[in-house]
Amino acid sequence: MPALDLKGCVEDSPVFRRRIAAHEESISNFDSSLKSLAKLVRSQVDLSAAVEFATIAQSQDDPIVGHALEKFGKSLTEVEKCRNLMNTHITTMFLEPLDQFIRNELSPVKELKKKFEKSSDETDTSLAKLMSKKPKDLTILEAARDLAENRRRFQTDYMEYVMKLNEVEAKKKFDFVENILGYMYNSSVFHHQGYEILKDLEPYMRDLTGLLQDSRQRYSEELVESQSFQLQCVKTLIENSHISPDIRPASPSMGSARSSSSDMIPKAQGPVSKAGYLFERKSGRMLQSWVRRYFSIDGEDLIVTTRNAKLGRDEDQPTSINLRVCSIRIADNYDRRFTFEIISPSRVIALQAENEADMLDWVNSLKMVNQLALNSDKVLASSFRIFGGGKKPHAAENHTGKKPPVPFTEISTESDKELIKRVRSLPGNNFCADCSAADPDWASINLGTLLCIECSGIHRSLGVHVSKVRSVTLDKWESESIEIMLLLGNVKTNEIFEAKINNEKQQKPLQPSSTRAEKDQFITDKYVRRKYVLDSDEAERENVNKEFWAAIKDSNLHTALRCLALGADINYRNPDDNLRTALHIAVLQEDVVAVEFLLQWFCDVDQGDADGWTSLHHAASENNVRFVLTLLRRHGKPDVQNNEGKTPLGIAVDKQHVQAVTALRLFAFDKQHNSSPASSSDFGFREAMSSFKSPRLEHRNSTASHSAVDLRPGAASNSDSSAVEKTSILNDDQNSTLLRTSD
Repeated sequence: MPALDLKGCVEDSPVFRRRIAAHEESISNFDSSLKSLAKLVRSQVDLSAAVEFATIAQSQDDPIVGHALEKFGKSLTEVEKCRNLMNTHITTMFLEPLDQFIRNELSPVKELKKKFEKSSDETDTSLAKLMSKKPKDLTILEAARDLAENRRRFQTDYMEYVMKLNEVEAKKKFDFVENILGYMYNSSVFHHQGYEILKDLEPYMRDLTGLLQDSRQRYSEELVESQSFQLQCVKTLIENSHISPDIRPASPSMGSARSSSSDMIPKAQGPVSKAGYLFERKSGRMLQSWVRRYFSIDGEDLIVTTRNAKLGRDEDQPTSINLRVCSIRIADNYDRRFTFEIISPSRVIALQAENEADMLDWVNSLKMVNQLALNSDKVLASSFRIFGGGKKPHAAENHTGKKPPVPFTEISTESDKELIKRVRSLPGNNFCADCSAADPDWASINLGTLLCIECSGIHRSLGVHVSKVRSVTLDKWESESIEIMLLLGNVKTNEIFEAKINNEKQQKPLQPSSTRAEKDQFITDKYVRRKYVLDSDEAERENVNKEFWAAIKDSNLHTALRCLALGADINYRNPDDNLRTALHIAVLQEDVVAVEFLLQWFCDVDQGDADGWTSLHHAASENNVRFVLTLLRRHGKPDVQNNEGKTPLGIAVDKQHVQAVTALRLFAFDKQHNSSPASSSDFGFREAMSSFKSPRLEHRNSTASHSAVDLRPGAASNSDSSAVEKTSILNDDQNSTLLRTSD
């Protein structure tokens, strides 16, 4: 809407008044919209809550599902923590400025309007009063003075009101839109953080999807069996409803009947299986009662379980009776039918079955267990019992005898877990590197520091080019990243990025209780503006690139990080060493940790030296398949040619490096058959890395192969090359085999 011209206040035409009314309506609608927007945003902030999957996971019997839900719960908890941070930002950066805008800008418009309308009415009244005077009226002069005073006040209020309308219209375009833009940036940061946290759950979700499909299929099969069994039970119950209760057969759920003869001597056979409900006589001081309980034979024990057992009541806990030392007989000395007794050395247990067939089956089953126990030289192997007395079966087997699916892979191997413990034990790593909060659970892997959850969220907002944040407990860690953490740590990194604070012996401006805004400001100053890094002189600035290059050559990551903080070029090409970069020299020296450090700081993988050799050329030339796979995974281009027109594959073929050729061929094949880069990195390289890379970190200048099996010529033996009867020669023809044997 165009601004109001103050000249219109002088003319005060109906057209100008209509324009003022249009502005008033626009501001009124804007006021209502702002209040509704603030209400909705507050509802969004108030309704945010963490999703507790961890509680659901505890109730899952399946360890795979339980582990996955626990992982989901932890990740979603982290997302909700980020959401809480976002809501705090929304409150401070959007809602509060919005309230101030409504209070300081929109509310005064209404007051100025009332003032303007009052002045307008008073001016009109004065004018009408003056115009009604007769020519000889002595009060004309006084009425004229009142009109002049009212007109002066009216013009002042008129212009003030119009200027306020113009001011609000203008601020709608920058103040309010600026707040909206801040809200959108804040939302963008939150969703980026949520994506970074949740993207690592994709393997778990894929595995769980496959498991759920299998479970659904098994359920469908079991449902058909259950329905068939249900129909059979209903049919049996209908048939038995016409039979006398005294001769009614046992329920199908009671186990198979052994014999209908009570005096038959059972023959020793295999383990006996029998379970079902019986009434047990309970003797009291005054009255005797019969309680229905569940009995089951387990090995040579009879297990007694209360159906509606209450937690904490000793009498409701499962108990066992060893049948080896018991005798069993049918009893007719009770006032009930179908009773029998189990006579142990300590007491007599009277039991009642539902019918005669069930009673005979129980008696014969118990006698058979007793005979098997007495004839056995050792206690029968029993399955696991919740009340003790047996060993729990191996967790890897289920009732079918088959091993269940392998559970999700742990975050790291045992050796990596030990390394992470060493990272936590480094000096200063028991506190956050920025605010000194205790027990940090997050890390910046390119800075080598441990962080608290709030500071880690701020680090994420800085971007991965400044800080790459990982969870110590939730994320999977590569051994190289752990080694970087061990070589740096909070103390060494802060010696660089807080050097001015340490040298001037100032108190650190950030504390665990500092506000989010204070932490955001300090961390931005520390890592982005590098406000606390010691300034270098002119000579040092000129030599910082060479110092960085030399630090990588010496595997001195602390010095290398300091040079990067001073502005060193990570892709610096050393004119004294054939224009090689730091990545070239790290690959040539087989320095795994230095290579990982440079890649985390986004060095140029495809930068060539004076001969046009990239780092991938050097890795292929050295037959270092681990570096080949690492560089390919970091988007190294395998088709770059050096000054002689050779690609990394061509160099590996010329030098007969079997492993490097295999890795490069694998990449080419995988790229050809998988158009998605994600599928290539997830499947092909993960499998290749598990086959090729060494289980431990190799030190630089090591002569050992970086793969589990060294296929280089002569590696299988230390004997002279003349003793080798046959050698492997590579053939670069795509239509022939990779290797051919020659005499």
